[in-house]
Amino acid sequence: MNRRRFCGLAAAAAVTPLLGTFSTVPARAAVFHDLHFRALLHGSQVGQHSVVFRAEGERLAVTTHIDITVKVLFFTAFEFRHDAEEVWQSGRLASVTSTTNDNGTALKVTGTAAADGFRIIGADGPFLASAKLLTSNTLWDSRLVRESSMIDVQHGGEVGLVAKLLGEESVDTPQGPVRARRYQIITPHYAGSLFYDADGRWVKGLIEQQGEILEYALTS
Repeated sequence: MNRRRFCGLAAAAAVTPLLGTFSTVPARAAVFHDLHFRALLHGSQVGQHSVVFRAEGERLAVTTHIDITVKVLFFTAFEFRHDAEEVWQSGRLASVTSTTNDNGTALKVTGTAAADGFRIIGADGPFLASAKLLTSNTLWDSRLVRESSMIDVQHGGEVGLVAKLLGEESVDTPQGPVRARRYQIITPHYAGSLFYDADGRWVKGLIEQQGEILEYALTS
């Protein structure tokens, strides 16, 4: 998604009344469970997205792995691979390292917390972001829907974010159906819908890529 389209969609979302208030969303899940999703296109699996947590006191290491390949006949129409490790300390980002293959474009990002913010280095060079921001990978944290910007750990820098509550839906999970709040989310690089259950756990995603909608179905 290009920045011009992001600005247009963001303006449209901003004037649409919310169906509730973000204060009803839990600040974050009390216990972090590993998340494993199948990425589906028209019902067929085209990849996976996983988030693995390692907690030690106030320190939380989060490993994100995304591997998606869409083929048309014998040709690869789209591929996206992303691996990142983020370390969070007392709820704030302490460091990040990531590598990305965005449809043939190789990207690398590193970043560390500093006294004056969070210093991140990406494709466009160094950037000083706010120390309080979440990242483009923190779809697992329901606080994301209350933010207006985030640290881009795929390209570097800081990007805008618009989220809007669409209502509640039933979502199938490995533990059975749950009621989940659905939020439309728009950023310069991806858009779609995120679903969070009553505990703030990410249980489903509908992510736009290359004009198609990928469904993230939770497997564990």
